[in-house]
Amino acid sequence: MKRASGIGHLIPFLPGLEALLKDAEVSEIMINGPGNVWVERAGRLEPHEAPALTAGWLDRAAIHIARPLGLDPAARPILDARLDDGSRVAICTPPASPDVAITIRRFGGRAFSAGDLVRMGSLPKSVLRVARDTLAARRNILVSGGTGSGKTTLLNALIELLPEDERIVAIEDTLELRIDRANCVRFEAGSTLSETPVEIRDLVRHALRHRPDHIVVGEVRGGEAADLLQALNTGHGGSLTTVHANNARSALSRLASCAMQAEGALPWEVTCRGVVDGISLVVHVARRRGRRFVEESIEVRGYEPASGRWITEPVWTATGERAEEIEPHTQPMEVNA
Repeated sequence: MKRASGIGHLIPFLPGLEALLKDAEVSEIMINGPGNVWVERAGRLEPHEAPALTAGWLDRAAIHIARPLGLDPAARPILDARLDDGSRVAICTPPASPDVAITIRRFGGRAFSAGDLVRMGSLPKSVLRVARDTLAARRNILVSGGTGSGKTTLLNALIELLPEDERIVAIEDTLELRIDRANCVRFEAGSTLSETPVEIRDLVRHALRHRPDHIVVGEVRGGEAADLLQALNTGHGGSLTTVHANNARSALSRLASCAMQAEGALPWEVTCRGVVDGISLVVHVARRRGRRFVEESIEVRGYEPASGRWITEPVWTATGERAEEIEPHTQPMEVNA
């Protein structure tokens, strides 16, 4: 994927946001239109007054971001870009939006290990223990959650549990994972910017030719799930991926639904059996009132076609302010990852 100018280059085009763009504690800046700005800091959303940020300035900012990519917002009203520092920018301009909307997600300043997440209360010890055993047994893990819930942070931590002497092939829409491995090859899709579109599904298929011991897919959104399930069920155990979902069980249905989007998809029942064979553990993360933590985790046991029910075994469940695991007990705490 091509890159636009870095965050620092945006300062002259976004008057009133200078301090936010320089503040490393700000993880996301959401511009809904002229003067309408919201900020995420420490996991909490808050408004930010920017009366000088007019429609004209937003037009200039959109053009400034798009120009290095060889794009024109007037001709392409929806644009996703990555800045030089790894931060991501989403832009929507008229006629697709009444006003220019810009969302900037800053690239994280540090990577959190599994041990870090346990110490901060984000990752229960029992879930880490089961995840470690699952990967050691060359079985696969699905991380689920909503936008901004910490899926990528947890995925990155779980990658560290993979053996150092084995090969990883990682596939992402945008390179966000921090994988410190010599024997790791990374692929990045560029379907919105490349003249010859490269889809995640193309890269999942291609990954098999690079002799992976483990496949990591940053996020499953569509038909690539069918190819991933094929890979997970044909000798690439100990692999990881994420999916958007409301809870751990719905993550399984979501993965199956994505696989059904593939051309020539298998029947639903067969696809669900493939999910059961391909995924052993689901870890679901949530964000509430500025906290990101594992809300629940389940082991996948089977699927009942007659009832359409997933057969699972709970590993961890958190309810409201109280969290209980099989053993030992811990309390989810705030984590700004």
